[in-house]
Amino acid sequence: MKKIEEAMIMCSPRIMEVVQNRLANESPSPMSRRNLLRLGGGLAAGAAVAASSPLPLLAQDMMNEVIDLSHVMGESAPHIFGPDFAPTREKIEFLSEVIHWKQWSFNEHSGTHVDIPSHFILDGGENVDSYDANLLVSPAVVIDISARAAEDADAFVTVEDIRAWESANGEVPPGALVCMHSGWEAHWSDPTAFIGRDDEGVAHFPGFGEEAAAFLVEERDIHGIAVDTPSQDPGNSATFPVHY
Repeated sequence: MKKIEEAMIMCSPRIMEVVQNRLANESPSPMSRRNLLRLGGGLAAGAAVAASSPLPLLAQDMMNEVIDLSHVMGESAPHIFGPDFAPTREKIEFLSEVIHWKQWSFNEHSGTHVDIPSHFILDGGENVDSYDANLLVSPAVVIDISARAAEDADAFVTVEDIRAWESANGEVPPGALVCMHSGWEAHWSDPTAFIGRDDEGVAHFPGFGEEAAAFLVEERDIHGIAVDTPSQDPGNSATFPVHY
């Protein structure tokens, strides 16, 4: 299993506005991603949890190594809303001679974290306390697009990328967490490069393409998707279809 480091996934107010408008105005089919999320979906620091059933036996058999996908949290950690939303640390002197104690203040979408449907599906979206813990522990399928992303910050995972992985490894197993490895963790210590905003305020970082996300939801039985960038949609997306 190839190790990747997971960064963060966040939703700006613009993303939430677009998602909520689509949810209000469209009538998806029973197999749509919206219904998937309502039944038990989420965005887990790049992961979209896809079911509430126990981990399939095949997935259990594949899990022979536990990989920590988190980054070190700090005051210089990048945040898609900008530095005003970065974590802050306050030293607490209470019992300072007895214990080491610090207090942190941060937005819930800071660092490596899980997004749950109720974050943007206000009517009927699942909350994190309704999830079985085994949904957050899954065998990893790593789709490596780092070479492409090094040349193009707007690169995204395609269905062809997934099929190429399957040609080498077999079909994506039930209960898998499909992880995009773009190499973006190299920018973690540089918030400007990590978000990649241009002069017009458009962000540039890799993500999952809409067709790839739909393929995984509709054609495979995954637990979720994960990214090493700020969002599962590419940074330059204006419609955020993977969120939807």
